[in-house]
Amino acid sequence: MSSRTYSNYKPNPKNPNFDTVLVPQGMEYKTVCDGMGKNSAKLDIIAIPAGIQPLTTFLQQWQQSPNFVNKVPQGLIMMGLGGSLSLNYSVGDVILYKKCGLMDYSQENKGSCDQFLTERLFKQLGNKTIIGEGISSDRIICSAEEKLLLGKKYQADVVDMEGYALLNWSEKLNIPVAMIRVISDGCQQDLPDLTGAFTEDGSLRPFIIARQMLTNPSNSIHLISSSLRSLQVLKEVSNKILDNG
Repeated sequence: MSSRTYSNYKPNPKNPNFDTVLVPQGMEYKTVCDGMGKNSAKLDIIAIPAGIQPLTTFLQQWQQSPNFVNKVPQGLIMMGLGGSLSLNYSVGDVILYKKCGLMDYSQENKGSCDQFLTERLFKQLGNKTIIGEGISSDRIICSAEEKLLLGKKYQADVVDMEGYALLNWSEKLNIPVAMIRVISDGCQQDLPDLTGAFTEDGSLRPFIIARQMLTNPSNSIHLISSSLRSLQVLKEVSNKILDNG
């Protein structure tokens, strides 16, 4: 019914716009809302589930909702944390995606972020921001060794759990997307084994996370420290993206 609205939207390269921000639910979402403060009223900030399939289901349901049909987003920004796959990037670095692929062990499927919207954000965030490529996984990559191997295999800089799902969906609707990831764990940083930390619908299982962190206190302390640093940067970035917006 509303597909004509999607296909007729043409981004203006002179003034690329966005009105919706998608953020993984939990601390990342809270941090972005805090960072935007009163300015958050200018945007729709939506908490999303973690994981490729949970997000795909969420987006399909959102697409059918009256809120979406009556107000199709002009442009989307996905914000959140990600793991480094490169020795070049460390905790707190801000990466703007150029492309994001799918970690499927058989082929490279890469979707492209909107060039104009990405360039706008790059100018607003400053020259310390890095243009890079991401890869999406259906699980948390906990091993430093695996992070380095994935970075080489997919020629990617960052791993997340949502980026590819959003691009795969938005490209069919011709909705411009930009993605910002703040590095939360370095590629040489082993994480506690967080296998099974998410439910099938993309929600966290706090008990499993707590149990796994207690069994590996050294890596857990490192993760907590790096997460706090990256969340502070995410908060600062959230405030900046509305400058001159």
